[in-house]
Amino acid sequence: MRYYHKKKLSTRLIENKEIATTSLVIVFCLLLSLFFPVQNSAQLLTRNIFFLIIVPILYYKFILKKNISTFGLTLGNKQAGIFWGILLFLATLLTFFMLYTYTDFRKNYLLSSYVVHNFWIFLLYELILANLFVFIQEFFWRGFILLYFSKKIGLLSIFLQFFLFVLILIPTGNSFWQMTPTLVISLFSGIIVYKSRSIFYSWIVALFSLVILDSFIIYHLK
Repeated sequence: MRYYHKKKLSTRLIENKEIATTSLVIVFCLLLSLFFPVQNSAQLLTRNIFFLIIVPILYYKFILKKNISTFGLTLGNKQAGIFWGILLFLATLLTFFMLYTYTDFRKNYLLSSYVVHNFWIFLLYELILANLFVFIQEFFWRGFILLYFSKKIGLLSIFLQFFLFVLILIPTGNSFWQMTPTLVISLFSGIIVYKSRSIFYSWIVALFSLVILDSFIIYHLK
């Protein structure tokens, strides 16, 4: 009995140490993704890819010695992914429509004039830049933070990643309305990933939601 208790205590200490180390890695990645100096958009993208994708992968593979599929890089629960993906895709679009119709969102959510006035630039922007941005967000916030802590705190992991996401957006200096779409997506994507154990469905939902939102706004600007 005494051996059992010692073993249980040892296991708990190892788990607590892992949680503390992972938390420090998350803070490290977030701070450097915000404050590591860059001079242009290309360097900004490279910085985010390195600190929000590559570093977490290296940490998981070489420190925790776990498979990177843990980040939700599988199809997971297909039925849950499709069901919650469709449901929350519709909820996201409805939320965007309500914001556009009943708030000052449409006056304060800004798009580049290049994107607004040139269809091909708009297409490249959505398929490349927006797509990369969405993948980075889903990989780090939902794949790394949410799926890791979901095993420790369950449903609360959805709100943990959302709360941390809000804190990180504040130093960026963007207006509230400019950040609103990503805040909505952060919460709804969290639910999709929690239910499906995959970032595949939330990635698709987030990307299509942003494309439809931007298209809707451009249409009403013309």
